[in-house]
Amino acid sequence: MLEKLKLVYGNHIISSPTNDQQILWYQTDDGEVFGVDKTALSSRETLLLNSLLTPIDISHTQETEDEQNWYSYLFERKTLTVHHSVRVHYFKMVHHVEQRPQIKEAVTSSLEHTHLIWTSADTAMLIQTNATSENGDLNQLNDLSQAITSDFLTDSVFLLGQLQLPNEHLRTRLLNEHQLFLWLIQQGKLRSGVATFYQCLPALILSNADVLFDAISDAFKETVADREVTHTLLTYMQCNLNGSQAAKALYVHRNSLQYRIDKFIERTGLDIRHFPEASAAYFMMSLLGFHKD
Repeated sequence: MLEKLKLVYGNHIISSPTNDQQILWYQTDDGEVFGVDKTALSSRETLLLNSLLTPIDISHTQETEDEQNWYSYLFERKTLTVHHSVRVHYFKMVHHVEQRPQIKEAVTSSLEHTHLIWTSADTAMLIQTNATSENGDLNQLNDLSQAITSDFLTDSVFLLGQLQLPNEHLRTRLLNEHQLFLWLIQQGKLRSGVATFYQCLPALILSNADVLFDAISDAFKETVADREVTHTLLTYMQCNLNGSQAAKALYVHRNSLQYRIDKFIERTGLDIRHFPEASAAYFMMSLLGFHKD
C-alpha cells in the first residue's frame, strides 16, 4: 500500500521522524510508519487515510531514552536488544496533550518497570519489561483505571496483553496485538474499564484470523507444541476444569496434573484454572491446529 501511496503523493510521503506539525503519521498493517504532508491532502482524503490506516502520534515529547528506543524499535524498525519477557498494557483515554505528564506519573507510580509510548492522540502502549506470569495483575490495572477516572474525570480503557518472549518475533507479536486492540476500540467492544487479551478472544476471532495468529505469543505456541501439554490441557477442559476427573482420565496422580498446570501457567501467563482463560487457550489451540487425538 505504501508504494501505491508514493505514486499518488510523491515527495509528500516521508519516512524520517520530524516534529513538523504539518505532517500526519500513519502505520500500515505491515508495521511500516510514514508521514503525509497535510497540505497535499483534501479533507476527504484525510478521512479516507484515517479509515484505512492507523493514525499514530510520532511526537517523542516527555519520553525517556528507553521509551524512545522502544518507539523506534516498534514503529521505525530500529534494532533493540530485549533480555526479558515483555507484556504490553494497551491504553485509551481522551485527554489534552498538556495532561500527559500527569497521566504518565499516574501510570508509572502504579506499574513498575513500565515505559509509556503514545501511539495516537488518545492511545498508548504501556510496555512492562520485567513481565512474568505473576506480575500481570488485573486488579492492579483496575485500581489504576479507577484512579485515572477519579483524577481526570473521564473513562479509560486498558487491555492486558499476553506474556511475550524476547525473540525475533517480538515486534510482530506486539504490533499485531496493538492492531487488534484498535479494532476492539473501533468496533465498540471496549468502552471503559479493564479487559484481557484472552477475555476478548471470542470477539477477536471475528476480526482478522491472520493478524490474530501472528499476535498469539510464542510463549503459548512453544508450550502447546509439546504433545503431552496439549493432551493434558484438552483433557482438563473436556473434564470441565475438574482436576480430579482429569487426573483419572490421564491416569496420573492429582498432584502430577497440578504440577503440569502450574508449569503451563508459569510459562505462558495464562491461568487456565478459570473458564475465560481456559476457553481462550482452547480457541488458540484450535486456531494453531492442535486438536485432541
